[in-house]
Amino acid sequence: MSCFTDFLQNGIPASEALQKAVSAAVNGDRKLVFPPGEYHFYPEYCPQKYCYFSNNDEGVKNIAILLESVDDFTVSGNGALLIFHGRISPLCAFNCRNLTVEGVQIDFADSFVSDADLISRENGVAWFKFFGPHKVENGKIIFTDDFYDNLSGRLPFISYDRNTREVIFDPGTVTVPNSGILYKDGLVGVPDHFDKVKTDAFLVKHELRLCPGMVFDHCRDVLVKNTALYHAAGMGFLVQCCENCTIDSSVVAPRNRRASVSDDALHMTDCRGKLKVSNCQLSGTLDDSINVHGVFRKLKKRIPGGKMYYLEAGHYQQQGVFDVRPGDHLELRNRENGVPYATLELTGVCSCNKGFVILDFDESQLPECFVEGDPGWILETQADLEVTGTTCRPLNARGVLASGLRNVLISGCHFHTASAGVFISGDYSFWYESGPVAHAVIENNFFDNCNYAVRGATREPLAVFPELRSLQENFYYHGEIIVRNNRFRAAKRQLVSMMSVSKAVVENNTFESDDTYEFKFLSKDGYFFTDENSPMAAFLHCGEIKLDNNTNFDC
Repeated sequence: MSCFTDFLQNGIPASEALQKAVSAAVNGDRKLVFPPGEYHFYPEYCPQKYCYFSNNDEGVKNIAILLESVDDFTVSGNGALLIFHGRISPLCAFNCRNLTVEGVQIDFADSFVSDADLISRENGVAWFKFFGPHKVENGKIIFTDDFYDNLSGRLPFISYDRNTREVIFDPGTVTVPNSGILYKDGLVGVPDHFDKVKTDAFLVKHELRLCPGMVFDHCRDVLVKNTALYHAAGMGFLVQCCENCTIDSSVVAPRNRRASVSDDALHMTDCRGKLKVSNCQLSGTLDDSINVHGVFRKLKKRIPGGKMYYLEAGHYQQQGVFDVRPGDHLELRNRENGVPYATLELTGVCSCNKGFVILDFDESQLPECFVEGDPGWILETQADLEVTGTTCRPLNARGVLASGLRNVLISGCHFHTASAGVFISGDYSFWYESGPVAHAVIENNFFDNCNYAVRGATREPLAVFPELRSLQENFYYHGEIIVRNNRFRAAKRQLVSMMSVSKAVVENNTFESDDTYEFKFLSKDGYFFTDENSPMAAFLHCGEIKLDNNTNFDC
């Protein structure tokens, strides 16, 4: 056992002591232990690594606990609180097996999403009190004072309700440039565009997705339990290209802040095997609570008319993240209607750069209907997902977003979300997050005023909505989706929508009318298939439909 405090001697900096403790554990019995207490870490002495993190921003990361090709390793926190100063990724594991992280609490001294209170408005200037480290120099507000500080050059002020601890979506976010900023008596002055706001409390999201909390990349058999993440710039837990991962009895929630992590609490990309999320508390995030998906990539010819093919990332935040192996099967789909038209067995894979990998396969398997850039996904990355006993209360977006999975079980969860509580999609237009779900059971959950902001691609608390440009007769994108024994509480509205599902089952669900959140029917061309007259459970282009014994559904 390597105890962190054994290396805190003679005034050695904590970050240096941590590197010695990690090294001793890796070369010893592979157990790193933190005694109970509060410990502070700085970028100095942290190892650096250039990283590609899915749906986050690539770059050189300062990593406090870096594990590479280590098997049978345990990080045991005993409830210790680790506080990071500056831009640090607390834990990143690459190519590890049988890895356990337990009993750790993680927070940041710096705020990547800052709290701000509106104090006064006068002479065209809105004066704010900012909380957390900041200063104003040369007409700019500076937060982390490094190369990556506020790269966007914008300050989005997100309206926040102190009482409900939720984002206020009407009238929305006010964004001002990070220039011409004033400073007086500890207050920050920005151009006054706040005449329509309904609050004096705000969140200011001023950082890119550069410092996720914990990252597991190409790992196998990962267990995270009894662990808390209070803040991060990007995802909380990021699991990419892994096989078999469990997140149990863990927390992503604000601590002395209005927001927790700046994006998803838990993000799983391009994984294999079994993925489990159980008994977790996920709140205060500015994006989804849980997003689990595969990845569509574009198949192209490197040389026009030649036989050299390559698979290219579809979104810039998925560059450098490839889990494509010889022996895998690449399924190609029509980009208009999602119909699969070929499955290629890969005989060779050559990594070239962050943008693409070169593939070898029998070219006779490629039909004439192939169009340069058609989307394809690796069938072996169609994992199974279980989400049980988990509470999702993000400040924005959805509870569980699931796509590109074999079997999905979402059971015994509590959702209170600005967008859909559960959203099953499939996208090869922007994020390139695949794909069909073969079988899903969504049961015994409480959808508590979900989609109260009526945001995103659908209006309903539970929606199945693959983003298809056209619907093909006798083809259904998703397999069997079962929605049963759930409790819905909301203003009277559409509750469930399903599109392009081979078998749709909605049974034994109950609806409770609640006018806490007014339902405003919004319309946007090209998105919704429901309208004001749609029933509470609505279907479009589905095969078999079973709608039975739903209480107060009026359908």
